Amino acid sequence: MKTGYLKAFAATICLCLSAGTGQAAQKALLIGAGVYPYQPPDAQLSGPANDVRQMASFLQEDWGFTKSDIRILVEEGAAKNSILGSITGWLVNETRPGDRVIIYYSGHGSQVPDRNGDEEDGLDETFVPTDYGHRGARAEDMLSDDEIASALATLKGREVILIADSCHSGTVNRDVVPDLSSKGVDAKARYLPFTGVSRSLPVVRDEEPLARETNVHLTLSAALPHQLAWETNGSGIFTQNLIRGLRTREADLNGNGRITTAELLNYLRPRTEQWCQRVEDCRDLQFTPNMSPRNEAFILQPTSVEGPVQTVTGTTADDVSDVLPEQSSQDIKVSILPGAVHEIGDEVQFQLTSAVDGYLTLFDLTVENDLVLLFPTDEDRSAGKTGRIRANSALTVPDPSYGFSFEAEAPAGKGKLLAIVTEDSVDLENLLAANGEFEPIGDKIDFMKELSGRLNKVWTSDTTNRSARWAAGYKDYEIRQ
Repeated sequence: MKTGYLKAFAATICLCLSAGTGQAAQKALLIGAGVYPYQPPDAQLSGPANDVRQMASFLQEDWGFTKSDIRILVEEGAAKNSILGSITGWLVNETRPGDRVIIYYSGHGSQVPDRNGDEEDGLDETFVPTDYGHRGARAEDMLSDDEIASALATLKGREVILIADSCHSGTVNRDVVPDLSSKGVDAKARYLPFTGVSRSLPVVRDEEPLARETNVHLTLSAALPHQLAWETNGSGIFTQNLIRGLRTREADLNGNGRITTAELLNYLRPRTEQWCQRVEDCRDLQFTPNMSPRNEAFILQPTSVEGPVQTVTGTTADDVSDVLPEQSSQDIKVSILPGAVHEIGDEVQFQLTSAVDGYLTLFDLTVENDLVLLFPTDEDRSAGKTGRIRANSALTVPDPSYGFSFEAEAPAGKGKLLAIVTEDSVDLENLLAANGEFEPIGDKIDFMKELSGRLNKVWTSDTTNRSARWAAGYKDYEIRQ
């Protein structure tokens, strides 16, 4: 794999920020490649045409697009030249710098031998257009990541969102790719193997997809490198959950009226992974959404706005939870002793219980909107307290060994505690060590973006890629006069 425009293609949202002014126009190119005339019956997909219809409905009903703003390419219309021509022709002619462009692809992905030497593993990721195979199995008849990158370069200055519900896993073999109907399971992987590519496990295991440095700010992938994306009940599982999360606002995890990329990622991952656990062939490789490069603070807006895409820049607890949403919060219990309401000057302790073994990190989002690391601090490290917490065993901060207590300080008002338990050994050491003196953290949104990015990073220490295992929960408190 390379540091190229579309690394894992697997189901990707890419936001290319522009600095245009004025009310931006918006156009969408929706591509559904499900019927492949030159491929065998087991390669046919039932979902892409339905996905395109659902996406068109969502864009018109929820994101302010008109019918004339949308071009649809399905079945025979989703041929290679039609796709490239619609990007470099229709989209270029109908938009200008500062406008929003959405390109949605639903269909097979694949990998073919790299033709220009820019891939570390010697493979290009591809879309599979519906006319693939009309001249036999030729790699050049697929739509490679390099070709997509060149086409998207013609949209320089636009705010480009690319959504691709497909996958490009070179670790699978043909026997697991066809549909599972023979096993009584309504599920099919969106991967079409190319005959010239080995199915052995690659030497390079990407931690996350990488985007070309120029013009691309964000990718959101529904399947990690070396995983599969799936369809069931006539539509892509990623597409189903993506549209539902945005349309119903279920992906607004803290309920403050806006959806960030961090919230969307933490909404999607449990849903795809839970589905995957019910399907044996999916469990082998997992099914995990991902973002790259890391920026959990982008706000996914339903309509065009003036200026560039917005990011979280505030200082409130809501802003912090936009960047680091609650995750498996039922696995963490936070108790404030003697209670959640205090008078100024009261002594306070915090008691934490985790459902799993892990490492605890505790922050205070103060009444004055400061972010302070409470545990583990420099003093904790000096005393040999690593933050290790045992399942179902309470950990108290501060405990009697500290020789002091926390005290509720003025001003009066409401604050929050943020407790994080990492079951996997996520590397937070240098980030926490730089802020271990009970002092407010300087730029807390940048700090939380870095923290959230590390927690959401791809976990590569198992036999298959997956998301890291961690939990986060918020606890309200109040200080009174």
